[in-house]
Amino acid sequence: MLRHTKMMAIGCPICHSPYRALSKHLLRNHSVRNLVERRILLLLAKGRINIRLHPCIIAGCEYIGTRLDRHLYRNHVELSRQELHVVLTKLKMKVATKKLHELSLTNPTVAMITSWDVNTVGDDVLSQPPPLSPVIKCDNPDCKECRMDANRMKAQRDIYAAEVKSLRCMLQQRIKRNRKRMNQRAEDQERVFLRKRSRTESTPKRLSKSKGPSCRKSPIASHTPVSSSSEPASIDTEASSSSPPIHSPWFSGRGRGNRMRDITFPRIMEKYLQGYRDHYEGIDPTVRLQENAVSKISRVKSFLSFMAHGFNRLSDWLFLRDLKRIRGWSRSLIKSSLQVTTSDFYIKNISHFLKYMNETPCKGSRLNQNDMILITREVAAILKSMRKKVFIHQMQVKRDKMEGLPSHKDIMACLTAAKTRIPQLLDVMTSNPTHATRSLLYGYMTLNWSCIYGHRPGVYSNMTNTEVLKAEITGTAFGHLIHVSNHKTANAFGEAQMYLTIEEFGWMKRWLEIKGTLTGTNNRYFLSIAGKNPSRNLANFLRLAWD
Repeated sequence: MLRHTKMMAIGCPICHSPYRALSKHLLRNHSVRNLVERRILLLLAKGRINIRLHPCIIAGCEYIGTRLDRHLYRNHVELSRQELHVVLTKLKMKVATKKLHELSLTNPTVAMITSWDVNTVGDDVLSQPPPLSPVIKCDNPDCKECRMDANRMKAQRDIYAAEVKSLRCMLQQRIKRNRKRMNQRAEDQERVFLRKRSRTESTPKRLSKSKGPSCRKSPIASHTPVSSSSEPASIDTEASSSSPPIHSPWFSGRGRGNRMRDITFPRIMEKYLQGYRDHYEGIDPTVRLQENAVSKISRVKSFLSFMAHGFNRLSDWLFLRDLKRIRGWSRSLIKSSLQVTTSDFYIKNISHFLKYMNETPCKGSRLNQNDMILITREVAAILKSMRKKVFIHQMQVKRDKMEGLPSHKDIMACLTAAKTRIPQLLDVMTSNPTHATRSLLYGYMTLNWSCIYGHRPGVYSNMTNTEVLKAEITGTAFGHLIHVSNHKTANAFGEAQMYLTIEEFGWMKRWLEIKGTLTGTNNRYFLSIAGKNPSRNLANFLRLAWD
């Protein structure tokens, strides 16, 4: 069934007042003691009256089947959401009234309170006209004239009903043709985009083949946009005829040039996604967390764009019920040029969003609880099937890193060079400060700390002047312990620590004094740069010192 609003779920069908404990309210305030009667009223209040076997009440429609709810949603595309809600409410009221009437005819032992009659539920313009009363034969001239008028009205009513039926069919066909035309136009645009992209991707390959092996690592080829799929056979075995394009263009570009940031949705969906972003950022977001939130929302939008391809109505979120398309999207990620760990990370982002959506439903969503269970279970099954590939990839990357580790001899040489070069660079920064000298100084400092502690460069870039000054106060005659609170794994492992000798901490203290004499160094971070944010080039500075 279609999803119902909260007012239908909690409103009393007798006094139309909202109550949480509706069963107790019916028993105490309305004295509804008949259990069957109370159950029918509760189902009506919650909108869970079964209307599947009821004939369609739309004027001009002659549907009689076992799935009226599906028929209303799929066939009556000419009805707006509000009109469809009115029809569903009237149908449930009719079915509930009929059940109560049938219950009253059985003369139950426990007296009934409600006295609704089947004929009290009126019809409006959308509904079928009521049947005429049976004709009674009478020779009175006035009765004959009334019968003639009734026959004329019946014939006129039949003409109007036939006209409404034909107009409704024409409107439905026109809406379906327009939808098909829009889908075809979108597919044509996607096909043109793929054709242009295939030309741009094939150009560096032809150049590399014509120029020989020395040109195979072309800079153009190394920066080709990453697509969401590399083989068109990934979805066609399971996707329907309205399946989205296999090569989605939303993964092209990097950083702020990524096209995922340009995806737009209806206003109500954009507002809901903004609420999800605020939930992810929390009450005190850092700059890095805000950037991660933007990237996460972009991946969610890419997934929603893939799932919503071919759908005209997106605000009801019913396009998420296509489980085959979810598998196709996951398969397109795996078969793309992305690493399996990156694909796994993207799918985990979607899993987190679906969990948030399950606990905080979007206003206007028609996805019920069963739909959300099926969707989240499908995503969990996809993550479980990828676990083996992720572990194998992680072990392989770990082996490659272990093989590429510098030897003990190289590390000792780096430490010796750092102890020699850092005081020299500090002297140069005192007499003739330049950006090149400062970058090299940062590189040697980072190299010295990395060889001893092995922290990420983000730990050193997020180290603040306050943390260094605090370590000076709490230091001993043997050394100083610095606590860095803001870094990538602080949520899991807490503060990062570095224990420096008196000589090493003397370099840091001297650099603080030099920074105080320079202009444009109001940055609160120890390895300061221009602006207010931490440096993101420490890895490059470290390579510069290593070379």
